[in-house]
Amino acid sequence: MTMEIDSNGVKHPQGLHIGEQIEIAQIKRLYEENEKLMEMAKSLTQHRSVSYKNPNATIQGGKEIKAVSHEDIRKQKAIRAQLILTKALFRKSTMSVRDEKVKTAEARNVNDALILQLHNLRYEEQSLSAEISAATNYDHEYMKLPLISVESFVEQFPEHENEPEEELMSARIDHEYQARKKLEDQRQEKLTQKQRLIAEVKKGKDDLTKLDSMLENFIEAADPIKKVLAVD
Repeated sequence: MTMEIDSNGVKHPQGLHIGEQIEIAQIKRLYEENEKLMEMAKSLTQHRSVSYKNPNATIQGGKEIKAVSHEDIRKQKAIRAQLILTKALFRKSTMSVRDEKVKTAEARNVNDALILQLHNLRYEEQSLSAEISAATNYDHEYMKLPLISVESFVEQFPEHENEPEEELMSARIDHEYQARKKLEDQRQEKLTQKQRLIAEVKKGKDDLTKLDSMLENFIEAADPIKKVLAVD
């Protein structure tokens, strides 16, 4: 790669101009003004070099030397003015860079906080996905309930035909609950009837026992009468 040297003596690839790569207007102007300052200093150096080598400078007396001095002073004044401008721009750019560093640091902190929040959200997403997967694949007890088939249920209750699976399952479970509740009520009623019949049978047995006792007492009481009748 061919290298070239700019006015500041810095080497860079040929065709690559630093000034064109600067996007910040303030820094770009500082670079341009600094380039002007370098050009003015180079011009002054070249001017002095030519003036001091001029053989007629001393031959023509003080006139030529005075003319050279005026040009030299003019260039020096221009350089001083340019230097003042460059320094002012440099100070301003330095302050701007400091402000940009502060803003960059603040933006970096905000960015780091957002990245941390993103990581937390991803962790929560993974946790929720794992919980959802576990809940979806869980061997629920209701899956083992002896429910009537979907076809039979829909045939009995056509209003549930187009319902989602979850609502349909809920309706089937509720139907099973109501059916079992009805059967339980019937069982309790039959049990009550059974207890009543048992009580009635027991009462009948008790009555028969009392009747037997009364008959035995009657027979015992009738023994003397039998004896009298037997003598006659």
